[in-house]
Amino acid sequence: MRNTIFFLLCLFVLSMQGCANMKSSSTGADPAAGSQMSAGFYYDFNDIRVPEEMELQTDKSSITPGQGSNVGVMKFKGRVEPSSLFDFFANTMPKDGWHLLTYQKYQRFLLVFSKDDRFVVMTIEEDPIYYTWLEVWVSMRVAGTGSPAYSTGTMPVDSYPSGSTGGGSLEYERTLSQ
Repeated sequence: MRNTIFFLLCLFVLSMQGCANMKSSSTGADPAAGSQMSAGFYYDFNDIRVPEEMELQTDKSSITPGQGSNVGVMKFKGRVEPSSLFDFFANTMPKDGWHLLTYQKYQRFLLVFSKDDRFVVMTIEEDPIYYTWLEVWVSMRVAGTGSPAYSTGTMPVDSYPSGSTGGGSLEYERTLSQ
């Protein structure tokens, strides 16, 4: 009887200690502090850190020198939880001067950042077998005030003949056969 009471008392004390440890570790203010991710490396993009757990896939990457910094795409694979990788970038990119514009989470992760005259689009996907894949796309901002930098193949609305809105006149419509 004494052994049973002693055993139950020890079990109770150990379970309480485990709960106390869980509470103290989960109340940390920094969600990245509990992450096992490394501080990361800078590759060809000198202001985008990537955790060392992610391995660069040079055969799937393409970098071009840009004005003051490189542009292009870098692809990585590693054994990392996609949500941890998402949290890593959400926490480290602002430290390097990037501003988060938007994101999507869970089935397919997407992060979009901007900094000066550049944009970064990151996608994170989990391979159903083993790996997590990361793509980092860096592009320069298109010059101008929001109009496309390329021809759309359509006439502006005010260029149509009077009395036509562009869609009502058959003589101005284009078809795929033309």
